[in-house]
Amino acid sequence: MKETWRAYREMDRNVWIRFIGESINGIAFMMLLPFLALYLKDRVDHIWEVGIVMGVSPLASVIGTMIGGRLADIYGRKPVMVGSMAGNAVVMLGFVWLDDFWSFVILSLFLGFFNSLFHPAASAMVADVTAPDKRTEAFGLLRMGHNIGAAIGPLLGASVVIFSKAVIFMISAGSMFFYAMIVLIWIKESLPKKEKSKSVEKEEEEKLPSPFKVILQDKLLFVFIITGVVISMSFTQTEGMLPLHFDQTLSNLTDAQNPYTYMLAFNGLLVVLFQFPISRWAGNRAIGRVMLYGCILFGFGLLAVGWLPQAFYVLNANYLTVMIVFLAIYGIYTLGEMLMSPVQMTFVANLAPENLRGTYMGAAGLQWILGGVTGPLIGGILLEQKLGNVLFTILGIGCVIAGIVYLSLDRWVENRHMAENSIQPEISSAK
Repeated sequence: MKETWRAYREMDRNVWIRFIGESINGIAFMMLLPFLALYLKDRVDHIWEVGIVMGVSPLASVIGTMIGGRLADIYGRKPVMVGSMAGNAVVMLGFVWLDDFWSFVILSLFLGFFNSLFHPAASAMVADVTAPDKRTEAFGLLRMGHNIGAAIGPLLGASVVIFSKAVIFMISAGSMFFYAMIVLIWIKESLPKKEKSKSVEKEEEEKLPSPFKVILQDKLLFVFIITGVVISMSFTQTEGMLPLHFDQTLSNLTDAQNPYTYMLAFNGLLVVLFQFPISRWAGNRAIGRVMLYGCILFGFGLLAVGWLPQAFYVLNANYLTVMIVFLAIYGIYTLGEMLMSPVQMTFVANLAPENLRGTYMGAAGLQWILGGVTGPLIGGILLEQKLGNVLFTILGIGCVIAGIVYLSLDRWVENRHMAENSIQPEISSAK
């Protein structure tokens, strides 16, 4: 316990301010998330249209992610973060004012764009102010802040939604604007500065490679992104389409009894309680092995939520039994998530050169874009045919395979570092 508290105190001021902002924003966003798919379903004609609305957001993220990291490397982390959150606040208000399929599509596009600007800059900022051996802990702390929202938000949302869904969108918009103000006023710019003339700085900015070029040049990053697509697809299903799967397979339950709301809150509570200790444990172990463990547990959770609802319906299981089993399963799923997610960010941060951290973080975000586009679309099609069990089976097996690839990637990175370190002495002796 003493070690944990000491690690907390050693975290940089920027990381703690972001933790506070992530907690506030997470509460408001998680008020909305459990009801978004159900909210859209009531306003469009087909379930596949829900998949389109949720799937187009990552399409716009291609632009945001690709330019967000580059802008953060040139102009700084702070202005990109502020502009992103302020833009998201305006878009959230649009969901209150507009109420048809095409309006939702346009709003979703803008939401994806602004949201994707934020993460490369924010992740690069954490890497800037944190020592390499402490990065897993720092990213774990931020996940804990976000999941304070996941623990509290869904339960608050379940209360508010009885009166008005529009209120949830307004609260989300207000929290995002407030987060933007927190970053603007209290976050310190962390972009590494070098003593150079303006002409040299301008020349170097022009030489910064685009994220697409970085992906093509760095094979390890490319394989990491492709592997991460299946993880991203899985998150889009559990965070967006899973309540629809429960709605179809557990038709004997009311919307208020849908297990998803309580599972999401339980997920957030577990992350709040255990993410930081788990991140500390993972920070002292091989990244690839930790990601493999996480992927296996994560995949098992997906397989279970895919098949258990139908079994419960056939057996006419009572509601208490359903909830206990699902919470236990989601506990295993959450453990896999807590092992895997912070270590993924550490992998990219350690892989990236210092002057390209934002660019690498932006490039790595492509996995969430590709998975975020394909996941809801495939999920919407399969759920339209009531094949949710097939969907989650494919994803569960895919996650286990991804874990094996991650293990190999970590070994390749070790070999690269060993080769680089052996070259350095040769260069020094030559001088």
